[in-house]
Amino acid sequence: MSNILECDKSALLIIDMQKDFATFNGKAYIDGTEEIVPNLVTLANIFRRQGKDVIHIIRLYHPDGSNAELCRKDIISSGKHIVAPQSEGAAIIDKLLPDNIRPYHHEDLLKGEIVQCGVNDYVLYKPRWGAFYDTELHNMLQSKGITTLFIAGCNFPNCPRTTIYEASERDYKVSIIPSTISGIYERGIKELQHIGIHVFEELSFVDSFLKNGILIVNYQPAYKHAFETLNKAWLNKYFDIEPIDEYVLSKPEDAILNDGGKILFALKNGQVTGTVALKKMTNGGFELTKMAVHENYQGLGIGTLLCKHAILLAKNLHVKELVLFSHSRLKNALSIYRKLGFLETDVDKTIYKRADIRMALQL
Repeated sequence: MSNILECDKSALLIIDMQKDFATFNGKAYIDGTEEIVPNLVTLANIFRRQGKDVIHIIRLYHPDGSNAELCRKDIISSGKHIVAPQSEGAAIIDKLLPDNIRPYHHEDLLKGEIVQCGVNDYVLYKPRWGAFYDTELHNMLQSKGITTLFIAGCNFPNCPRTTIYEASERDYKVSIIPSTISGIYERGIKELQHIGIHVFEELSFVDSFLKNGILIVNYQPAYKHAFETLNKAWLNKYFDIEPIDEYVLSKPEDAILNDGGKILFALKNGQVTGTVALKKMTNGGFELTKMAVHENYQGLGIGTLLCKHAILLAKNLHVKELVLFSHSRLKNALSIYRKLGFLETDVDKTIYKRADIRMALQL
């Protein structure tokens, strides 16, 4: 699909993580910004380890307010000097910068130059909320063949959100990690998802994506056939297909989704490589079920990644206990489940004829 993130064409934009905005004693500290610094440091280092660009987008206000937005012009010109050129408050948080940083100068940034400050790190000045407004960012990204942007930093309602919409307008594939954006809130996240923004719930998922190109996405009708074929291939290899399997796999909307369940898919290069489901049971609990990975993609950790996403999704659904049914011959699958915290319990063999193991995870 055209909006699928591309790991080999990804870059990270870090917005306004300057000392005046991002430290408690800064002149215009934004609540919650200092708390995201550890996650942002981790995220930036994930990109650097994979040789991906990290672009620091900063704001600089002339003391006379001449380059300030209308809503801030009077405040700046009256003497409240925020992120003023050459000031300590305009500096990027030290922890976010690369080792062996190359010097960069605010005068060059104010001229519109994009300054390289590390092997894969750059600094760019923006004259307004959005990083694309009257800057060379788009030209730079195009010259590098970058199609996918991860956007993080300080203060979601203003600059990150504006930048996200500007990127979407220019047909970039965009992703966020909420724990790396200050000021973000649930409704804002959902609104971004409605325009196709991908949300990574954990930094480890970003690491897996950049390393292996594995992306976990929710059910879409286009993936219905893959859900059926992947699971039937797995069942035919190890067991017989039972009537309950035929129903669930042929009618996933009725069997899973319409009752509040979820189906996840693992994509690599846009191709479905694995799947797993959360199915509501008759007792109101949820079952982890229908996990299958294409035989050509086994050994890449896809099964573990799918399970981790499913567990996190179950927590978000306020599920108290997640159960699964398996068989003692499936050593690899059982090893994954145990590592993720599932414990064996008494099995109800009436659920599936093939099941001789029941496991549960308390959430």
